[in-house]
Amino acid sequence: ADASYLVTGGLGGRGRACAGGRAEAGARHLTLLGRKAPGAAALQAIDALRARGVAVRLATADVADAAELARVLQPAEGEPMLRGILHAAGTVDDAMLAELDIGRFAGVMAPKVRGTWNLHALTAKMPLDFFVGFSSGASLLGSPGQGNYAAANAFMDALAQRRRLQGR
Repeated sequence: ADASYLVTGGLGGRGRACAGGRAEAGARHLTLLGRKAPGAAALQAIDALRARGVAVRLATADVADAAELARVLQPAEGEPMLRGILHAAGTVDDAMLAELDIGRFAGVMAPKVRGTWNLHALTAKMPLDFFVGFSSGASLLGSPGQGNYAAANAFMDALAQRRRLQGR
């Protein structure tokens, strides 16, 4: 209750589930980060969180943009220190490898690779209790049509391993 938590992709299904889970665990300060305004399902989930006594801050930014993310990571007036990150942002653009071009790779890589790196770098000196990145088994098992997604998730896995080895 005396900490705040950031949920990237916080307005999507996985992000809303994460926010609900944090509230169940006693969190009372959540920042939900998304690239666009919340839709009806997100607004309903936000109302439910607020009805439970959770202070919800909505932030519109692209996690892949370091400057935008740095702005979001600045605590709001009266907000407790950030203690945890749930990085649930991501996008999928499935196609067989021969059909993928750099633009289709970039779109999928941005939230997973640049977003994860930005979160890692911008919170390097913060005493976080946890830093959770939502990866996929596609990075280990492969998945037809998801070469870009598998590569993006493999980066997340590698950075998580690095953070673990650093005791973070």
